[in-house]
Amino acid sequence: MLFNRIIIKPVFAGLLGLVLAGTASGDTLKTTRDRGVLLSVSSKSIEKAAQRGFSTEVITQSTLDDIRLDSVGVLPASLLGLPPDFWGDSDTDKLVKLLTPHIVNAQPEVMALFHRILLAELSPPIGQQKDGRLLLARVDHLLAAGALDQVEALLDKAHSRSKALFSRWFDISLLTGRAGRACQAMLNEPGLAPSLKARIFCLFRSGDWSAAALTLRSATTLGQISNDEEELIAMFLDPDLFIGEPDPPMPENLTPLNFTMREALALPRDGQQLPLAYLHGDLRNYAGWRNRLTAAERLARSQAIPYSALIEAYNEARPSASGGIWDRVRAVQSLRAALAAHDNATVSEILPDAYRELGNVGLEIALAELVFPRIADMELSDQATRLRFRLALLHKEHATLTLTLTTPDKHDRFLAALAREEWVTAKPVTDLEVAILEALQGKTTQNRLVDMVNNGRKGEAVLRAMHLLASERRFDPVAIETAISVLVQAGMTEQAHDVAIQLLILNGRT
Repeated sequence: MLFNRIIIKPVFAGLLGLVLAGTASGDTLKTTRDRGVLLSVSSKSIEKAAQRGFSTEVITQSTLDDIRLDSVGVLPASLLGLPPDFWGDSDTDKLVKLLTPHIVNAQPEVMALFHRILLAELSPPIGQQKDGRLLLARVDHLLAAGALDQVEALLDKAHSRSKALFSRWFDISLLTGRAGRACQAMLNEPGLAPSLKARIFCLFRSGDWSAAALTLRSATTLGQISNDEEELIAMFLDPDLFIGEPDPPMPENLTPLNFTMREALALPRDGQQLPLAYLHGDLRNYAGWRNRLTAAERLARSQAIPYSALIEAYNEARPSASGGIWDRVRAVQSLRAALAAHDNATVSEILPDAYRELGNVGLEIALAELVFPRIADMELSDQATRLRFRLALLHKEHATLTLTLTTPDKHDRFLAALAREEWVTAKPVTDLEVAILEALQGKTTQNRLVDMVNNGRKGEAVLRAMHLLASERRFDPVAIETAISVLVQAGMTEQAHDVAIQLLILNGRT
């Protein structure tokens, strides 16, 4: 068996030490801007998470009911304009089911709003068991979106010794390159270990190679680790013994632990796209610029990192190739240089190309963050002026940016009136514009989701509305009117307004 090849080695195999150390990144301040809300997770708060949330040094003891895990959040409900009883008397199982699928292909404001709700301090559903299932569903949704810092902040606030929550914290620690804290907590209290594989990994990482090898042998003998898992772990413990042999097969279900060991061994990746949560390692300097760019684009699109991080990645170096991502890099760099030089003619020429390139991958808002406020007072061509107007509407400060911008286009005139909430002068042209105007003015007739809002199930209605906005029905005026009206009826008028503007601009990518 494979473990017989490594069990006789008496000393720590330090070949992977540099790869696994990964602690320097934990010393920097982590920030995530979510449409005007800034979350900060520093190394100090992360250490508190390790000490207070999962340490064996417990000063006070609380039951799950006392902690009220499902009410844990990092954003006050009042800051988001949400009532504390947002979940009302909805059934927890239904809420968990609505949170299970990760929203994809939705407009940025829809995804950002979803994230803000998941991070909010809200009372658990009335009369439901306080077992933490809703918190766990929120954590899993954010993990699927790649929002690791936000999940880490939630777990810090939970102060929980729940094995399920520790398992998520361990996964996050692996994916952010900060496994030391989670491993120490696990070694202090072995019962928290999500699996024997995790214990073997942490024993190895702590320098106890012999204990790691013995644990592997025991787990293999007892049939608790499959042959493929045994091969990967054995190679991880001593890669020198496997030089010239075939790579371990890619597991059918790639876990953060499997992924971390394979990355440390420089094994080839699957040809399929990695889950979003697995991309944070690619943001580090050793990953290669193309990998960093790809990861930054995907994570920015999912609202897991700020657009400013993507813009920084675009401007890191000069592209040596063309096509695809390199055309986006070149367009952003050229536009940034023209803006810095206040070159009206060059900005007029480049802006349409940059808008098209980033629009092809759903990143127009990143462009809005780049150009404002420097572009606001520039004299531009007619085409660039129209794009400037639309980018202003996509910017988080659109309420102030759009006041001085005009356009002759009838759709843009409607957008301008909508942005200023000038309902009398808003002249809708399409069925979708009519539907949105009716919804924002509260003129929509009663329907099942609106009834939910008025009958103690506000949060459930909002989640269902957001699924409508993220589905193929986002092109259906009837569905859009229902979804926007739910947000308005739920008291989320400002959010409904932003969602509506983005739908009109980005649905057709025009």
